[in-house]
Amino acid sequence: MSTSSKCLHSITQSSDTQRKIARLYIPEPILALIVSHVSEEGIEALKNWIKSGHEGKSAAFSVETLSRVRLDKSPDFINMSSPDSVHFSFYSKCLAKRNPYAMYLQSLRLGFCSLHMKGAISLLNDCKDVIPIAKLLYIALNRCAGNEVLDAFNTFKRENKCFTDVDIMAKTLIDHISDLEPKRFGSYAELFYYEDYPDCWVIHEFYNEYNGERCSHCVYFFLFRDILLLS
Repeated sequence: MSTSSKCLHSITQSSDTQRKIARLYIPEPILALIVSHVSEEGIEALKNWIKSGHEGKSAAFSVETLSRVRLDKSPDFINMSSPDSVHFSFYSKCLAKRNPYAMYLQSLRLGFCSLHMKGAISLLNDCKDVIPIAKLLYIALNRCAGNEVLDAFNTFKRENKCFTDVDIMAKTLIDHISDLEPKRFGSYAELFYYEDYPDCWVIHEFYNEYNGERCSHCVYFFLFRDILLLS
């Protein structure tokens, strides 16, 4: 067999193998599990599966995928809970399947647009152990409700000891709330559980540190105050 014939034979075998793989049947539960793992890269990662045909679309809209997809990786994340968003329908399906990122979004809307504090706290209670920023909002809204939730707060502080991480998370949370165009009436002021100042200020004063944000305790203090003002 000539070299060209061998190459042609090899290409033909490769094409046959590819066609066999393309025809390979994957049971629906297995495909749904595969796509659910892909969804951890965000909504964009699901587009090709949806376009691939009935099986791929079914897997993309399976309970496994809807409950797991990382909505927060989309640039449209905060706007998804708005009926005007192109992703609203998909977001609603995720919320129905208890997707933690969808529950976090819904809690923001309930807490700062509808002023339905109990509903917001209830949703956050179910997703706070999956999303750190949801736990921070859970603590903040409980403060707005007059609940101290000291155990949850101490746990959060143990899990997030780095000042920079806490500072970034606090700023991100304020940005998320602000993007929803909240009431800004201080609606929860009568119930708000607050301190006149955090204990750390005594230490800052001793060391002549007066810039107000030298540690995580300061960040929490100003965060809770700002969230109250946004409500």
